[in-house]
Amino acid sequence: MNKLYWNQVEYNKIKLYFTCTRNGITFINNPNAGISNIYNFYPELDAEFCFDKQVTGPYKDEIKAFLEGDIKSFTIKTDMTGQKYSAIYQAIREIQYGCTITFKQFCQQHPFDDAEVKEAILNNPLIMIIPTHRILGVDYSNSYRKLADFNQLLLNIEQG
Repeated sequence: MNKLYWNQVEYNKIKLYFTCTRNGITFINNPNAGISNIYNFYPELDAEFCFDKQVTGPYKDEIKAFLEGDIKSFTIKTDMTGQKYSAIYQAIREIQYGCTITFKQFCQQHPFDDAEVKEAILNNPLIMIIPTHRILGVDYSNSYRKLADFNQLLLNIEQG
């Protein structure tokens, strides 16, 4: 059984729970959803959850700094072990802070299958760090990630 360390970040009445391993951050949950909702995202997850401020502190500090507009990019390590969309996520991470692109434009600029891009966006385990909020025109209504309001908040933060 793997160990997942967890903590939460609070910002303007929003609570964001996240998990990490000793190798990097693995998951940021939907706003104001408890940590147990990770099982909605990863139904087959077999992990021991541990609260350890020493392990999670750097991740918490950087997420909070991003939400407060103090930093424009993340330097914390990510642990994307087992993620099948790593190439798509890397391309998404290249979208500059404060910029947006439509889903159609993103797909035209990259050699990925449109359906795979949509699937990757809807199953993004690291909202904010993989800035899918910068891709406009994605329908989240039938996914676990119902993030329209939170995405708008992130765009507002980025636009000052």
